[in-house]
Amino acid sequence: MKNLHQQVLELLPQCIEDRRWLHRHAELSFREYKTADYLEQALCELEGLELSRPTPTSVMAVLRTGRPGRCLAIRADIDALPIREENELDYRSCNEGVMHACGHDGHTAMGLGIAKILFENRDKLRGTVKMIWQPGEEGDNGALKMIEDGVLENPKVDAMIGHHSGTSRFQEVGPAQIGWTPEPSSFCITGWWAKFHGKSAHIAEPHLGADPLLAACYAVTELQAVLSREKQPNKPAICAVSMFHAGDKNNIIPDTCCLEGSIRSNNEEDQAFYYQRLREIFEGVAKTMRCTAEVGYGHYLGTTDNDPEMVKRFVPIAEKALGKENVIEVKIAIPGGEDFSEFTKRVPCVYYYHGGNFGDERDFPQHSSKFDLNEQTLWSGVAVMTQFALDWQDM
Repeated sequence: MKNLHQQVLELLPQCIEDRRWLHRHAELSFREYKTADYLEQALCELEGLELSRPTPTSVMAVLRTGRPGRCLAIRADIDALPIREENELDYRSCNEGVMHACGHDGHTAMGLGIAKILFENRDKLRGTVKMIWQPGEEGDNGALKMIEDGVLENPKVDAMIGHHSGTSRFQEVGPAQIGWTPEPSSFCITGWWAKFHGKSAHIAEPHLGADPLLAACYAVTELQAVLSREKQPNKPAICAVSMFHAGDKNNIIPDTCCLEGSIRSNNEEDQAFYYQRLREIFEGVAKTMRCTAEVGYGHYLGTTDNDPEMVKRFVPIAEKALGKENVIEVKIAIPGGEDFSEFTKRVPCVYYYHGGNFGDERDFPQHSSKFDLNEQTLWSGVAVMTQFALDWQDM
């Protein structure tokens, strides 16, 4: 009988083939129809899995062993980003302007590999394993939509595991290694918007108008003082403006100016403070310049909290799968956001980082048009998740 490591390595070519198909057919949030069809077709070969589509573009596979035990859920996100790929690859995205630039193609392919190996080793499992391929992670909170549609019920999920693969998240996590933390794995995120209202006029007669563009510029500058003068220096936070749109012609003062951005911190209290200060600054500066400002937010995510008991179980299992030297404790969470946080609010979870990097000049940041995963590392993500599913109830 082949051991788990041998089974995983034998499956790697298929995992790479799956990942390349998924990369080539990248699809945006909640439009992942081809992706979901591909997953369903691949999983249909595993007779005995209970397959369903909880939402139009999600897939769930339930493996019931018939033996007493608890239910573990394994999650992989499947959506791509609105980025035009610049890589010259045989499997370059054929969907112009859409690209897997955050590793979700790898997550999805690893999820298929995990499902296949667990199915082959179902006689070693107890309880139930529920494998979830989730749409809409990139700012659209697909996790919450799946929860609302009952993905954590029937059977009720007792624990859950997820991961993120990539190249730039942690310098200390090398190719095929994994990084874990007992602290939250990601930050709170508030995706805010603002609209400054003024009065349009000819640029030659500015005194007859009220310039919302100028008011917004002053407000953005003032916002920086919150981080430099109101933030405790040892507490990480980001208040970023990433979109700024105003005007249609060079001789017209516009009547509106629209901004969007992101607030990120590692706790709910700070998050509420920074959002309140942003509102106060924008509304106050607008008023002093004879304008008004509306401020709101489109989405909010909490921190991705790791359950202490789950972490205690996870680390020795990961070390068993990869060797102690390849399981790295990371000290500081990245200021990225993750809708896996919705699951961590409801069931005990562990969320870790998978080193999908090359370790050389081929590494580009997540959300870069030149991002690519090191496919030769996919085996380790499959190995850790599979080992955890096999052993977590015995730790």
